[in-house]
Amino acid sequence: MSNRGLLMDNVHKRAVKRLRKLSLRRLSAYVGASLGVLAVAVAVLILVFGGAILNRFAKGSAERAFAEVHPGYALRIGELDYSLAAGRLIAQSVTLMGTNTMLKVGRISLTGVRWSRLLWGKAALADVLAKASLDATNLDVEFPQSRYGIRCARLRASVPGSELIAEDTELRPLAGVEAFFAAHAFRTTRFHVVLPECRVLGLTYGEALRGSSYRARSVHFSRPSFDALINRDKAPEPFVKSPLMVHEALAAIRQPLQVDSLSITNGHLTYCERLSVGADPAVLTIEAVSLSAEGIANRGEPTAAIQIRGQGELMNAGTMKVQILIPITPPDFSLHYTGSLSAMDLTQLDAFLEIAEHTRIKSGSAQAAAFEVDVNAGQARGRVRAIYKDLEIAVLDKQTGSAKGLTDRVASFLANVVKIRNANAPEGSGSSKTGEIKYTRRPDDEFQQFLWFALRTGVLDIISN
Repeated sequence: MSNRGLLMDNVHKRAVKRLRKLSLRRLSAYVGASLGVLAVAVAVLILVFGGAILNRFAKGSAERAFAEVHPGYALRIGELDYSLAAGRLIAQSVTLMGTNTMLKVGRISLTGVRWSRLLWGKAALADVLAKASLDATNLDVEFPQSRYGIRCARLRASVPGSELIAEDTELRPLAGVEAFFAAHAFRTTRFHVVLPECRVLGLTYGEALRGSSYRARSVHFSRPSFDALINRDKAPEPFVKSPLMVHEALAAIRQPLQVDSLSITNGHLTYCERLSVGADPAVLTIEAVSLSAEGIANRGEPTAAIQIRGQGELMNAGTMKVQILIPITPPDFSLHYTGSLSAMDLTQLDAFLEIAEHTRIKSGSAQAAAFEVDVNAGQARGRVRAIYKDLEIAVLDKQTGSAKGLTDRVASFLANVVKIRNANAPEGSGSSKTGEIKYTRRPDDEFQQFLWFALRTGVLDIISN
């Protein structure tokens, strides 16, 4: 081939190469422009027909997909609306129905969800919700089998803000007192809890959504009320398994759990026991409850412990303070707790003692009381110190509630003259006594029962001669 032919061939090859580059650029430009037009078209469709598309197609698809993944459950979604500018999806209602559960939610607003990653199905849920926020109103869930329900007026969650806020939450029985107890063959407790506000800060949503751990910087309850009523007219359920103590319950959680601080302000506690159907219950109250707990966790060094401090007004008559130190990973059931009671008219306890214990404090006042208890391997040992005077006790008839019968007068006389120490002077006066705490955990003792049963041994020891 001549030099001229070679030159022409090179020129032709360069031209073809340039043409290919130009074609690829044009093709890329065309594709990009087409995708842009498509995106604009989709955006316009969502803006103009978004509600219709979501309600006609997306809602039904979501309900059917849920039913396939969760047989036996039905999901019903109310009217949907999507704001492209705000990136907000709104559902006017959501209902979830199952065999033993029903959940109803009012208006739900969801923003910041990475919908593209969710639709492609290639991203983890924690990544999809990394910038999400939720605002839901009028949540109502019922558990017919356990006969309880939970209501929440408003629930707000922010993944970027690491916070969760629940307003006006209530744990309520689904039946009245008599119907609730009639449904249980044995003795049980009926709870009613109201939480005007619960605020969780520093919540690690990413770890929780991945199921790797549950951590929060703080949990705060404002003005909670806790009511408990026990029907002692029925026999206790036959003992099967020992209740879990605090360290055992924490150890049962597989994932790491950590709450740096938990606090309660201006709480209210009412504890009641009834001895017969329809009768007035024995009532014990603690008002103005404040509590703080630090170091709540299920992992830690051998010396790590949960520190709890609390105080409240016992029967609106005396200030009670308690401190508890609970090791996180003890080899056995061990803890340390102390407390005190300010000056108090002891007859204020009669609202509980007359019914629950068939005992009336006819007179008596405490100037001060304090206790300290060490628990090692379920063995409680400690001391109770108290200054009181003019203590007089009457034993009541179990049927009439009266102390006027001959037998009751004799029992009251013996209790006051033979058994009861009517006064205890300050230490150093020569007539002071310290109560000895000595108690061993029984297999059926719950945590709070153990604390009281141990302390009660010291109280009974100090008031007896």
